[in-house]
Amino acid sequence: MQVLDIVLNILSSGLPCALLALGIFLTYRLLDFADLTAEGSFLVGMAVSGVLIYNEVNPWLATLVSLFAGAGCGIVTGVLNRVLKIPKLLSGIITMTASMSIVLIILGAAHDIPNFFNSQLSFTNIVKGSGPQTIYSLLQPYDYQLGVFIAPWSNIIKVAIMLLVVVVAMGLIYFFFGTEYGMAIRATGMNEKMATAQGINPDIATIVGVAISNALIALAGSLYVQETKTVSTVSATGYLVVGLASILIGEAIFGKRSFKNWLISVALGSVVYFIIITIAIRLGLPTELQKLLYAILITIALCLPLLKMKLSSFKKKKDKEATL
Repeated sequence: MQVLDIVLNILSSGLPCALLALGIFLTYRLLDFADLTAEGSFLVGMAVSGVLIYNEVNPWLATLVSLFAGAGCGIVTGVLNRVLKIPKLLSGIITMTASMSIVLIILGAAHDIPNFFNSQLSFTNIVKGSGPQTIYSLLQPYDYQLGVFIAPWSNIIKVAIMLLVVVVAMGLIYFFFGTEYGMAIRATGMNEKMATAQGINPDIATIVGVAISNALIALAGSLYVQETKTVSTVSATGYLVVGLASILIGEAIFGKRSFKNWLISVALGSVVYFIIITIAIRLGLPTELQKLLYAILITIALCLPLLKMKLSSFKKKKDKEATL
């Protein structure tokens, strides 16, 4: 049972971050756009979803609204870069910085006017008269007085819902980027001059691509906040690194032979990342040494392709010597 709990905890952390990694992947790999908006849109997704659920809005509607809020962040970044000609890195930094104030306003909307700029919101033990508190409580009994699930299979259902959302999102990404316009966005990232010569508007294509990317990241934030039931202005700190590490680990271990394989590799990379984190925690090292262990384990994971190539070369050399 303990092993099952560990696996479920890894998946409950890794699956929302799979969407985060996929969102960063779209700009980082497909559009060649170094977008630093990610932490801002992740936090906006958390805040919008959290405040709407706090105010008893249906959680599925809250999740959908957070997705559009993240897309809005992406549109702002895209417009700053493509219309106002601000460099990509600075465009992302500007949007990320502005989003912190926006999140303070959003979080303050859940409180009284004197506390309008409250920097934290927790809806763990809110007593609801009716309706589900989060999307995870739709299929299982929930004690609104205690703020906990009372079904023994609650974690399994929660992970199943997360997995369903991730799979549907991946399917939609795969379908969209296989369409004519999706291919136009990919062509813009590969060679903008060639895309322009083919009649593609690179400005619109880039803005749409960045919007889709940040919508996915905000969706990840929505899933995450509905699990933790707490959001503050520091909740998204470090998640850009998590997304990038997931992409690199997934590519290193699972490869990128086709676009579909690439998407699956990125999603699995986030799960592997949290397996690494879990190993570090389970080893019981002091807190100040855990970051060092994270770095070592991630480095080992990223070196796996090189190790496999060396082993393959060594085996071929041995086989050749044996035939002589």
